[in-house]
Amino acid sequence: MQSDPEIVNGASSPDPWQAWLAWALLHNERSPWSGDVTQWIRAWGEAVGQVGLFNINYAGSSDPQAERRITGRYSYGRQLGRLMDVLVPFLEKHEAEFRNDDGGRALDDFLEMAREIAAVKKTTVDDLLDHAWKWRKDADFRAKLQALRQGLDKLEKNAR
Repeated sequence: MQSDPEIVNGASSPDPWQAWLAWALLHNERSPWSGDVTQWIRAWGEAVGQVGLFNINYAGSSDPQAERRITGRYSYGRQLGRLMDVLVPFLEKHEAEFRNDDGGRALDDFLEMAREIAAVKKTTVDDLLDHAWKWRKDADFRAKLQALRQGLDKLEKNAR
């Protein structure tokens, strides 16, 4: 008959882990490598950081409700785009007045950025074709394609 390794001479031998745990509890010690057994549980946004493409912090605003209404109607991109629509022609017209000791580096950088943004915003034929390719799996693919052809024909006739 095999004897239980925990029982030696009719008495159980102490498990080293249980012995340490009893000592640790008596001496208010923690288990190795664990630190405190409390944990701060952060809110979703705090834990993951940025949730959307843009996260807008209204905390610094003097009127957060107005900020929400404005950005609900006009995105920051739209607001900045309209500012650039006014500022770029003005700067180009008065370029010499804005050249300063650094040779107008800030002006050149701004105007270059405006040109790059304008180029990105232009839709190409390839962009349109890519969009049409995405329709292939739609149930009304042929109807969409026919409507596109009719629209292009109408556009061509009106361009003459």
